[in-house]
Amino acid sequence: MFFKDKTVAVAGGGNTAVEDALYLSRLCKKVWLIHRRDRLRASAVYHRALEEQGVEIIWNTRITALRREKRLTGLELEDVNTGARRELACDGLFVAVGRVPDTALFAGQVDMDGAGYVAADESTRTSIPGVFAVGDVRTKAVRQIVTAAADGAAAAHYAEEYLLSLAEREGRA
Repeated sequence: MFFKDKTVAVAGGGNTAVEDALYLSRLCKKVWLIHRRDRLRASAVYHRALEEQGVEIIWNTRITALRREKRLTGLELEDVNTGARRELACDGLFVAVGRVPDTALFAGQVDMDGAGYVAADESTRTSIPGVFAVGDVRTKAVRQIVTAAADGAAAAHYAEEYLLSLAEREGRA
């Protein structure tokens, strides 16, 4: 709500950047999507929605500097093909250019996907019995606080189930 009726820019071209731009388009006066390539990596379903919501895309461009006084006043942009520079006035910048999961601790111990996330299904079970992955370290489509909390609830359930099965096998249930 800090940016209600303001002009903002979103840097990125994937699903997260486009989702952010669409959300902001309902609050802000103007939303620019700045992408360093000539096409989005985001799912095709989003492309029409961007146009319908009035989000303007600045293609083949990267941000080279932030302009500010006491607050952000704009961005310096560079065309990646021509090197041409220009300024874009805006009140806010949202960066959505990808994530690097903090999972190095688990490398070589549990299965991981190609992006470095721990491979775990909706039960949060990993490739090692009794090890569960929750939140932003787990392979999943949506990364939000509410999904992390749901992961925790699922993991608690399945961990309890796992521990009970161990106890039953050992005759302690």
